Amino acid sequence: MRAIFAAAWLVFPFAIFSDTPNFYPSAPGMSWHYAGRWKQGDMQKVSVDASISSVKTINSLQYMYYTAPSVDVRFMVRIDGKGAYMKLVKYPFPVLKFLTVDVYMTPEIQFLKFPLFEGETWSQELKATADLVPFKLDRRIKVKFTVVAKEKFSYKGKTLDCYHVKMERDEGQGALRVEDNWFAQDIGFVRGETPEYFIELDGYNPAPAAAK
Repeated sequence: MRAIFAAAWLVFPFAIFSDTPNFYPSAPGMSWHYAGRWKQGDMQKVSVDASISSVKTINSLQYMYYTAPSVDVRFMVRIDGKGAYMKLVKYPFPVLKFLTVDVYMTPEIQFLKFPLFEGETWSQELKATADLVPFKLDRRIKVKFTVVAKEKFSYKGKTLDCYHVKMERDEGQGALRVEDNWFAQDIGFVRGETPEYFIELDGYNPAPAAAK
């Protein structure tokens, strides 16, 4: 199955007003359920369950380990006072579906930037290394993030502040890949749209301690 990598998402400072609420909460035990449709073919339904299963340490930095078994995608994210960063992505090998590929980003991608500001943009260049034992493949990547707008998102009768963030990714193939992602206060990623699919939050469970 094609992997859903709503990889990156964020926000920046360009407006007069700045927000401080948590738009990317991250703690072991949190889980999300998303539903949507593929855009191609017969528009089959998409169902994705994602959760933070554990904490991993890379170069003395702690990363939350996100897993989405139904689409065989995993990735590592860390959070600090300045933003959210992605270091590693695991996803199915394009041809041999029974294999997974580890892709390391150097430097890590800062896909969220705190505080959040509507209208902010930022760019980054990095190296993506695919670990195909015994080989390694490197690719230079350029990404640009734009905080398109501050919007509202409704979930279970509540209306939450939400930011729409656009990611433009140039992988050196002469074409730009565009992904749109939405992040809601106290929940995180709630909606994603790419050329292949559209998904939206259909269920959410906070970390066990927060749920009490």
